[in-house]
Formats: sequence, C-alpha cells, structure tokens
Amino acid sequence: MKKMIIVVLVAIMLGGGIAYYLFNNVILKSDDIIKEKVVNAFQVGAFTNYDNALRVAQRDNGLVVFDEDIYRVYVAILYDDEAILKLSAYYESIGLEYYLKPIYVSEEFVNEIKDNEELLKVSSSDTYVTINSDVLSKFEEML
Repeated sequence: MKKMIIVVLVAIMLGGGIAYYLFNNVILKSDDIIKEKVVNAFQVGAFTNYDNALRVAQRDNGLVVFDEDIYRVYVAILYDDEAILKLSAYYESIGLEYYLKPIYVSEEFVNEIKDNEELLKVSSSDTYVTINSDVLSKFEEML
C-alpha cells in the first residue's frame, strides 16, 4: 500500500513538473510568436447585401471585407497616428463620412505598411488613393 502511494505521489509530482515546464516554455512563448496590433480601418459602410457593399467600394476606391455576417467597406487602414490625422482631415475636407474601426492585424502587416504611411505623411492628397489602394491590397492578401 505504501509503495502504491509513493508511486502515485511521484507520478503527480512528475506530471506537475512537466505541465509547469510546458506551460511556461511552450504555451507562453507561442503567444509571443503571434503578436497582434490594433490598426484603424476607415470604414465607410456596413451592409448585409454584398452588391450594395461592392457599389460603395467601387465608388470610394475601397475594399469589401466580410466580417461577422456583415460586409464592411474600408477605404484605408492605418497604424500611425500622424497618418490617421492627415487622412482624417482629407476625408473630412471632401465630405466623406467614415467610422474609425479598430481591427486586429499581425505585427508583420503593420511593418509592411510603414513605408506607405511614411509616404502618406509627406505626400499630397493626389496620391492618397494610390497609397491606400496598395495598403488595402496588402490587407486583402493577409485575409
């Protein structure tokens, strides 16, 4: 009987030690691999009908994204605060109504769009559509 209790206690201690190791070294480290950042999407519409969303996306040079039973239309996706302020001022000056929707993306995506954001900050409004189209196509590839 004593041998059985000793075997059970050793098994519990061994199992606990392995579980502790796996939790701290495997599970917690895997969270570091999948790092997500919050970016702001300039959303100009949300529709239940794809055709309506597509019409608005074509009119405003946007992208249709299916999200939780709704088709959302994004015209820009930015991470940098200065770029967001500049583009917000531009959209307000042309009368485009939008909603800044926070969305989660990979850190890799944020790094990919940094050059576009730098270009946006120093360029004139004539190039905004081209820069935003490039960012939206990168976002579409990520989906």
